[in-house]
Amino acid sequence: MKFYNRKKEIDFFNKINELNRKVFIVLYGRRRIGKTTLIKEVYKNKKNTFYFFVEAKKEETLLKEISLLFSKGIYTNWYDLFSDLFKKFKYIIFDEFQNFFKVNKEILYALQHAWDENRNNNKLIVLGSYVGMIKKIFTDEKMPMFGRNDYILKIKDFSLMDSLIMLKDFGYNIIESLEIYGITGGIPKYLWLFQNKKNLKDLVYELFVDDFAPLKEEAKNILITEFGSEHRSYFSILESLSGGMRTSSEISDISGIPQTNLPKFLNELSDIYEIIVKEKPLFGKNSKNFRYVIKDSFYNFYFYHIYKNYSLMEFAPQKAIEKIKDTFNTFMGFQFEEISKRFIMENPDLFGFTPEKIGKIWGKVPYKKNESYDIDIVAYDKNNIVFTECKWTNKKVDIDVYDKLRLRSEFLNVKNKNIIYAIFSKSGFSNELLKLKGSNLYLFSPKDIENIYNL
Repeated sequence: MKFYNRKKEIDFFNKINELNRKVFIVLYGRRRIGKTTLIKEVYKNKKNTFYFFVEAKKEETLLKEISLLFSKGIYTNWYDLFSDLFKKFKYIIFDEFQNFFKVNKEILYALQHAWDENRNNNKLIVLGSYVGMIKKIFTDEKMPMFGRNDYILKIKDFSLMDSLIMLKDFGYNIIESLEIYGITGGIPKYLWLFQNKKNLKDLVYELFVDDFAPLKEEAKNILITEFGSEHRSYFSILESLSGGMRTSSEISDISGIPQTNLPKFLNELSDIYEIIVKEKPLFGKNSKNFRYVIKDSFYNFYFYHIYKNYSLMEFAPQKAIEKIKDTFNTFMGFQFEEISKRFIMENPDLFGFTPEKIGKIWGKVPYKKNESYDIDIVAYDKNNIVFTECKWTNKKVDIDVYDKLRLRSEFLNVKNKNIIYAIFSKSGFSNELLKLKGSNLYLFSPKDIENIYNL
């Protein structure tokens, strides 16, 4: 299996491993992002390495399991176990480290004590998927591990460019690659499942709908593990958010959860699990004018297509896949905004300046108080501003889309900035619109994205 990406991370660990002192590294990120794969790649040829995947189970069982991996006897306390690990192994790796905290917070005090007294040149690497909990363990002053780590690194999803490179290697054209990226985001584990090229309908059926589909239960199982007995409330919120942006009142109406009960769930989904984000319109003055959106493409796809069609998938899988196919372009319309935004962020000089902020705008039409408008992407610096429209349709974008974008931009009454317009279109542009392409109008088709990335 070819190893994609992560060169910076591998170089970092290689440099750390050469240091003649003890080093404590925290590596965290969402599940399936490739933390374990990265660490195994770095330490695959390193002797004197101890690796353990921490599960949330009885403390006595956990202590026994770790003991028997490197000792003939069973330790009676955590301090002695950690101290001996530091004596016997140069590299110690604990995967899903936050489960120690879930089992017993006192385990962390024992590790803190043993690490503080350790005089060896160990490299202690801990991996975690509960993003908020990992942050709490290592950044909360009241926690025993506060201040002990030398580095805390968040491993991110693959960039859009690296994901498209990977999918091109698998044989997909640029439109197919953008569609797959819309489903998976840059999550390596999921991208690899598209390695054997087929048409998208067949792939979605095999991966999500079929009785033995590897991703049919994936999101549900992961999130039940995360949310526990309250998972149904979280699922209802995510289903209401899938494929769009919602206010808290809209989420309440769709999910059936009283608005007074929502803050707890919304805060955990954003701050602890980082599955959703709370967005405000750029230039917005009303502090209460915000919306929630699922930022994780895979969960967005799952709750938009799979979760709500689960019963149909069980009793009429062929009807389910046809329904998914019929609504996929609508889903991609929203995802294409995120893809285009990511493309702009990865090519900061695309418009001849580096944006200081990038986001979305929505509000009321000034002369029609009951009519709303939005602009898909806005990016700006001190002197320049770009207004962007994104269209994932099977027809070419015509000049009317450009006219509407210009009209909406005027609602903001931007002054003293160079105004630029950009349109992203799946199916290209009419000849009339192409004639207007110039210094203040940028037009991007999937082929343009491919060329700019030099794929």
